Amino acid sequence: MVHPGHEDASLVAHAESLADGLVAAKGSARDWEEDVHATRSPLSGTMNPIAPPLVYEYDAENLAITGRCTMHVGYQGPPGRVHGGHVAAILDDVLGRTRHLTGRHCVTGTLNIRYEKATLLNVELVCMARIVEMHERKFIVTGEITCNDEVTARAEAVFVFLSDEKFTALLPGARVRPTK
Repeated sequence: MVHPGHEDASLVAHAESLADGLVAAKGSARDWEEDVHATRSPLSGTMNPIAPPLVYEYDAENLAITGRCTMHVGYQGPPGRVHGGHVAAILDDVLGRTRHLTGRHCVTGTLNIRYEKATLLNVELVCMARIVEMHERKFIVTGEITCNDEVTARAEAVFVFLSDEKFTALLPGARVRPTK
């Protein structure tokens, strides 16, 4: 991060050059292959410099997923604590990733969060989610974030299934590999 009052023309020129080079290298996100697109996720993208380092483990037998990450000062809300918006985003991501256990596409219908206590910065967070109900058009997931073995936030979400056609229509070309 650079202090907003810091002025350095060479840094600006370098950043603009890098941005131009990146655009020329790959074009828009809608042209990326699915495996490349996933690396740019705002919450677990290994190539996204602002993404927390969320790493997931899937448990297909129990319809559950566990994510782990450590949030640094860039995610701070109150001093020494993770901003509540980041807590909500992590819960949405971990609960939503259970869709991989269904083999179907979905979108978030509702997400209800209960903040139990402050989520600390610079300690490992364990984010768990499990599918508790499956229906024809939706499924219900519960989850939580723990910090030092204490629950800091809980969530329940309803995810609505989408057909492949409706899902890919959200961003034409996002899930289609370009022909060479």
